[in-house]
Amino acid sequence: MPPLPKKAQPSREVSNRWTEPLTKQGWTPVSDFFLDHYARLDPPITNAEAILVIHLIRHKWDDAPPFPGFTTLAKRMGISTTAARGHARSLERKGYLHRQMRVGTTNKFDLTKLFTALEKLQAFEEGKKEGMATKPGQRRATVES
Repeated sequence: MPPLPKKAQPSREVSNRWTEPLTKQGWTPVSDFFLDHYARLDPPITNAEAILVIHLIRHKWDDAPPFPGFTTLAKRMGISTTAARGHARSLERKGYLHRQMRVGTTNKFDLTKLFTALEKLQAFEEGKKEGMATKPGQRRATVES
């Protein structure tokens, strides 16, 4: 009996998700887990803060912190520079962002703590599915025989 033909997989190219003209200037990868859960973090991230994070990710090409200017971020978000700084300060107070101040140039935005918080929440969610969930940062009780 000849092998069955493989079912053609739909193309997952970015230009097929949007349109080719819209992707010519580039595109930004965003974690689905971040999109699905940023409002569930403790403390939660607001929608405006999440958009700021996405704009920061747009400038993150490797493991180094991105360093766009607040003027650029604000213009792209359609808000004032003061509002963009406020969202960054709020993310800092919540413990998700560390701004590395630099003299004569733009800040670096370290998102390591956000990634860590999301990974902890992800582990919690996966533990819930396995029936072993504890709150992020909390140890699971063990039963002794």
